[in-house]
Amino acid sequence: MNGFEQLGLRPELLRALDELGYEEPTPIQRETIPPLLAGNDMVGQAATGTGKTAAFALPALQMVSGAAGKPVALVLVPTRELAMQVNEAFFRYGRDLRATCVPVYGGQPIFRQLQALDRGVHVVVGTPGRVLDHIGRGSLPLDDIRMVVLDEADEMLDMGFADDIETILDAVESATVDAPQQRQTVMFSATMPPRINAIAKKHLTDPVRINVTKGDTKASKGKVRQVAYVVPRAHKPAALGRVLDIEAPGGALVFCRTRTEAAEPVRFELAG
Repeated sequence: MNGFEQLGLRPELLRALDELGYEEPTPIQRETIPPLLAGNDMVGQAATGTGKTAAFALPALQMVSGAAGKPVALVLVPTRELAMQVNEAFFRYGRDLRATCVPVYGGQPIFRQLQALDRGVHVVVGTPGRVLDHIGRGSLPLDDIRMVVLDEADEMLDMGFADDIETILDAVESATVDAPQQRQTVMFSATMPPRINAIAKKHLTDPVRINVTKGDTKASKGKVRQVAYVVPRAHKPAALGRVLDIEAPGGALVFCRTRTEAAEPVRFELAG
């Protein structure tokens, strides 16, 4: 039995994970997915590269049903690069559900985002400033939101988004005041400064706390880990996507045998 089957995920998500080559959940996924599926609020301490995107994306996609309309999940991230990366992950995991997801961030023409939101989406992933902009315009309805995720919360605070985050959380709580028990708030952070705990105390209800680290980073600093995967040629783009999703590097250099092969990973990533 695939390890993900034991977590209670719906068949469409299990099929997508199988097609992407996911066999066993990472520790953060194993610890996080069941309580999120049960409807708990959560504070998770996990470093980049632990597989935390799937840890919150899969439970969020579990909520998707029917045609896209008002979003059911809102994910806040510190940068547009991370917004695009998380959006791609939602697309890959939710394709059998026909889940729609839109990234919203600065530096992109806002009319495209307005058009996408007007057509209807299941999930919105964005930077706090642009999300707040859409809330102010009335283009991002919050009354159907069932999950809010703060990904890399400490980074957002370091970048000065604390007030924006508080305003967004207050707006969601106000919009969903008639059904607070149906709303989850989830925070992931590599560190736990006092401001993170203050936000959790104010906006989360009896949160489950998860702490999964990658080990002593100081001890491992400067070491190079070499890993080889034997993969059939046709599955290489998908395997590359899986490795990049788990490792979540700030940058990556991919060597290919020919110019044509070099374009394959690019086409795969653009296709989601």
